Amino acid sequence: MATGNLTTLAKNVKLFVPGMLKMATEASGAFATYMKMKNRQWALAPQEVKDQAEMWDEGYWKRHLSQDKNMWVDKELHKEVSQPEIAKYHTYRMDIYKTIVLEWPFLFFGGLALPWAAVTLGNDTWVPSTFAQTAEQKAEWRKAQDLIRYKYAGAMLTDLRWFLEFHIKIHDGYLPYWDALWEKNDVPRDNGGLMGGYLHNMYNQFQPFHLLRRKQARAICRCMGIPCPGFGKINFQTRIRDYWDIAWNEDYMVITQKLADGMSDEQLYDYAWRRYLAPYDQNLNRAELLRRVKDYHNFLGKRFVDEGHAPNIYMTIAYVMGNYNEPAYLDMDIAELDKDDFEHLSSWGKDAFLQRLEFENGPLRDQVEAHSVKKLAEREKLLSS
Repeated sequence: MATGNLTTLAKNVKLFVPGMLKMATEASGAFATYMKMKNRQWALAPQEVKDQAEMWDEGYWKRHLSQDKNMWVDKELHKEVSQPEIAKYHTYRMDIYKTIVLEWPFLFFGGLALPWAAVTLGNDTWVPSTFAQTAEQKAEWRKAQDLIRYKYAGAMLTDLRWFLEFHIKIHDGYLPYWDALWEKNDVPRDNGGLMGGYLHNMYNQFQPFHLLRRKQARAICRCMGIPCPGFGKINFQTRIRDYWDIAWNEDYMVITQKLADGMSDEQLYDYAWRRYLAPYDQNLNRAELLRRVKDYHNFLGKRFVDEGHAPNIYMTIAYVMGNYNEPAYLDMDIAELDKDDFEHLSSWGKDAFLQRLEFENGPLRDQVEAHSVKKLAEREKLLSS
């Protein structure tokens, strides 16, 4: 995560009014796209999608969202909404989340929340993309978003993987696919084989989306760059669901309409970057971007193209975050693991031992000796009487 500094604070204070004005001007377009997508969902989606909002599990009162009943890929969406419109709406949704983090303290604390605003505006991590008015500012903003992805992606992937491995045994025949799912982006993978068959069904069976733990939800939101200032799990689930619901509808349009090759360099990069396929520091050229995009489309699977079947959300997140699963920042030597973890406490133990020796051979010894002499004298007196 980017570290705050006065230079960035001064820059964002100057950009606050232009950035918020830009958000205001884009609001009508984003709302129009939202209404077009929702109207089609209300009219054309399966009945369970139209009826389902939240679900309550038995046992105790707890609310969840279901991926199968809350997400729908509209195969005919291109008739009313264009890909650039969805792209702008997708970005605007993320900007709204960041704006909430910036503004919600003022609702409760008023002017006392100014220190919070200073901390938030002091780096580019939680400011909306509309604050970036030039190409250079856009580059700096994206770098800040990538830093938080790099920071949290590895921990999130480890938690997703080990949680399932702790509870179930992965069938030996599918271990290569299971291991490949968690590889870094520079390792060749059978992208088409990952989403199909056992792995997809295994995740749906053992941990469907409504069983997402709050810890997992927070970890996913953090590495996706979605603010999570302490709300309940249903909020995290909703933000994750909304993000990928929009993304998959755009993906279906891009795949079926073959739009990737016709995008400009900036449009292609933005499309890939919003899917966590193109970290800014890797400086991918157009050919490399197209290869990653087409590998991602292949990963989504045949059912996604033929039926509009939403892929497993855990596997999708694990796959794309492999581009940020980079532990190169670690500078520790593996020999450190062989050292005594409590070596720094040895002086404490030594001091305590010496203090005990001094006590036993000092005041305590004199007291014991005096007490013994007294008892022996009393005994001799009793014997002689």
